[in-house]
Amino acid sequence: MKLPSIHQILAGAGQSFVRFPLVLISAICGTAVVIILIDYEGPAEASFLFQVLFAAILGIPLLLGLALLAEKRKWTRWPAFGLQVAGMVLLLLYALTVPPYLPNAPALHIIRLFILILGMIFFVSVAPFWGRNELNGFWQYNKMLCFRLLGSLIYTIVLFAGLAFALAALDNLFGIDVPGKRYGELAVLLFGVFNTWVLLAGVPRDLDALEHETEYPKGLRIFAQYILSPLVLVYWLILYAYMAKILIEWDWPQGWVSKLILGFSATGILTLLLLHPIRDLSENRWIRQAWRWFFYILIPLLVMLPLAVWRRISQYGVTEGRYLALALGGWLIFMVIYFLIMKGKNIKLIPLTLGVLCLLVSFGPWSTFDISANSQVARLQKLLGQNSILVNGQVQKAVVKPSTEDSREISSILAWLHDLHGYQRIQPWFQTNLQQESKAYQSPAEVAGLLGIEYMQGWMAKGAKEIDLSADQNGILPIQGYNQVLRATCFNPDQRHKEFAEARIAYRFSPNLDSLTFINRAGEESADSLKIYLLPFFDQLLQAYGETNPRNIPGEKMCLRAGSPTLNIMMYIRYVHIKREGDKLLPKSINSDIFFNIIE
Repeated sequence: MKLPSIHQILAGAGQSFVRFPLVLISAICGTAVVIILIDYEGPAEASFLFQVLFAAILGIPLLLGLALLAEKRKWTRWPAFGLQVAGMVLLLLYALTVPPYLPNAPALHIIRLFILILGMIFFVSVAPFWGRNELNGFWQYNKMLCFRLLGSLIYTIVLFAGLAFALAALDNLFGIDVPGKRYGELAVLLFGVFNTWVLLAGVPRDLDALEHETEYPKGLRIFAQYILSPLVLVYWLILYAYMAKILIEWDWPQGWVSKLILGFSATGILTLLLLHPIRDLSENRWIRQAWRWFFYILIPLLVMLPLAVWRRISQYGVTEGRYLALALGGWLIFMVIYFLIMKGKNIKLIPLTLGVLCLLVSFGPWSTFDISANSQVARLQKLLGQNSILVNGQVQKAVVKPSTEDSREISSILAWLHDLHGYQRIQPWFQTNLQQESKAYQSPAEVAGLLGIEYMQGWMAKGAKEIDLSADQNGILPIQGYNQVLRATCFNPDQRHKEFAEARIAYRFSPNLDSLTFINRAGEESADSLKIYLLPFFDQLLQAYGETNPRNIPGEKMCLRAGSPTLNIMMYIRYVHIKREGDKLLPKSINSDIFFNIIE
């Protein structure tokens, strides 16, 4: 195989820029923004950079799809350019929906970006062959795009590894200071510009010729037939066994099963799409039968899916995840009806309808964000009204303490609103502004305080089997009487024991992490030791904070003190992960500081 010359590589890069100028400009702008954000470690105030970044990220697939659509339709230069300009106007309108204070903004903007990226990928997949009958050309086009993307990622990863190693060599061999963020900037530059440029260089130029392409990679067939197909079979056996269990026990399906149904459906559809070009070969007639029977198999599962999701909705309202599960369930029902009834089965309908679905769930009063926010606010309003906290549309502190279950539900909704949506919908209930000058919202615990209730972690189910306790890192810790400190952590067995030879001290955690022994004059026969028992202390913490605010415990409450004639010790526990088995507490990891004073 003849390798391309430098001249050919440069010429190919130039041709790619001429062919997709706006796509590459979008990639370069997005890359430049990320490098600036990394270099300045993020702006302290609101910045238009985040709006540019989000628009640039979406611009890469959107403008690529529009360029290929115009190219396939044989449009002249200016109409094709005008179509991409229209796409840039859409990107500008989208950028206006992105808050310039993104670091303090709700996470819904990040979730919406990922959904839109997925929708734009589906758009690129179908755009050049939209409304045409070239099914083989459509399949070959997507095959080449996927292979080119995989190849470009491999090239980029290898190049980054080599250049990162070179930077490390400059740092370690020649003493040239290379800040850690330079590695991040290098990765962004390569993946943002180099990877995109290599990918675009491999986009087929003659899209019409793809309809007559017959090459089918053997490795792809092995992957689809011998890896994905067995996975589909395993999913099918598990789901039908679970369905039989439901019928026998007459029990409502669990919400988690919806994830398995969606995973089974996605894997099955992907497998059949990968095998589509060889379905008519005499030795592969089973593929056509599998395609039809797969959709028959889906029918009972699509009855179970909405039932499982609705169980969670009836208990805890609509969230983005539950909404999307129902939307995908509706899409699957449409696919089943189409592929079982229609004679001309067009596989292009799969990415086309998925792309439309991504757009529909992202914007508008029917979007996943508006529906879920309205549902949770309605739940919160009902709970506050039942506890006489929300009266005539205004919040007043609770006179009677709500039940533990109500407090947990209210806290869970506040945390969900804080993380995903912000408090705009409930702000009219409060006299106090729930948004700070930095545009960050008050913490859920602070809002719970305004309601006069005790904040409780929403994720902390009663009787949880695994619990994380951590100290408030913003408080002041009194350390009078101690003149030395060391970090004592234990996340694996190798960290249970550590010696400090120069200071002749050591510490040792017990195998079960239920005690810590501190040793003075380590290695000497006259060594002194002080043993600290941890389990009683952890039990006290769980009783006091286990179901209220286990991730923000005052630092003073996380201190365990012990002493002997020669040692004074204060163990400040920053974080501990505990597993509960019945009445037993089993610490699994500890992160702590030991403040000590050796008495001579």
